[in-house]
Amino acid sequence: MINNKPAAMLAGLGLAALLAANTVAAQTACDRICLTGFADAWFKGLVSHSDTGLPVAKTVKITQNGQATKQAGTFWNGADSVPYRWDIANPRLGDTASEAVIKNKDGSFTMLIVRLKVKNGAITEIETIKTNKGEAGGLWGPEVLLAKGVSPALQLSIREPERDSYYRLIAAAESYWRAFQTNGTPNYHPADLLPDTLRFENGLQTTGVMRNGVFNTTSKGFDEGSFVGRNLWDRRYAVVDEERGIVLSMVRFGLKDGAQSKSTATADSRIVGEFFAIKHGFIQEISAVLFNVPDTAPTGWEPDYGPARGGAGW
Repeated sequence: MINNKPAAMLAGLGLAALLAANTVAAQTACDRICLTGFADAWFKGLVSHSDTGLPVAKTVKITQNGQATKQAGTFWNGADSVPYRWDIANPRLGDTASEAVIKNKDGSFTMLIVRLKVKNGAITEIETIKTNKGEAGGLWGPEVLLAKGVSPALQLSIREPERDSYYRLIAAAESYWRAFQTNGTPNYHPADLLPDTLRFENGLQTTGVMRNGVFNTTSKGFDEGSFVGRNLWDRRYAVVDEERGIVLSMVRFGLKDGAQSKSTATADSRIVGEFFAIKHGFIQEISAVLFNVPDTAPTGWEPDYGPARGGAGW
């Protein structure tokens, strides 16, 4: 009689390894719905003023407006409801982000961006940019967002054959920052913008509107060198959503060494989260949340690429 015990043992070990691999995959995989569920849990904690039960890793890294904090430090007692919110996600990397308007108990509003990274069923990174009226100069208009609702351009599910690639999406967003950095100089590079691209800053619509009888396009400010002397640094592409065609970029704004701003609106140093909705390589809508901070303040995160603070070149 032939002893098949070694073969049976090997087969059993192979099955066990396969089951273990499938278990690990099940534990680590988190699709769009799964990632949005983590965001739901975070917002639930915000309005209930409790982070109890939020699945956070022991080594979680947390910042608010660039400053390191604890999970409870990203909540505030006055938060009451979330009347405006939309999300993006990158399931391949476990990234998700939301822009929201928070209504507070006193009737005021707070503009908010929340970015989460999820790994092995737990949140490993939480980054928020939070601003109230007056904390980013005159850029304020959450009521605009509440009145118009979430734009269709921010909720698209683009058919896979028509999607821009991960890197093409970043390239379009990068073209915007390059135009920002070089406008008003001989090295000016126009951004990849559509003629009717809309831009909202803390909810306030700043382009795609009539101003003094002239239609104000998003490219106009760059073409006229309106932002010359501005500098940006610590730039990151924090979440890239290929299905939605949206990139969230985190960046710092300031002034180049020795430069003076052309207007008070661009004189402040800020930390910014900026969403770019992109289609076929062109930016069609921009939505940003901005908060004023000294330009020497760190962001707490490693930049991807770009000039240093105060640098004059691209």
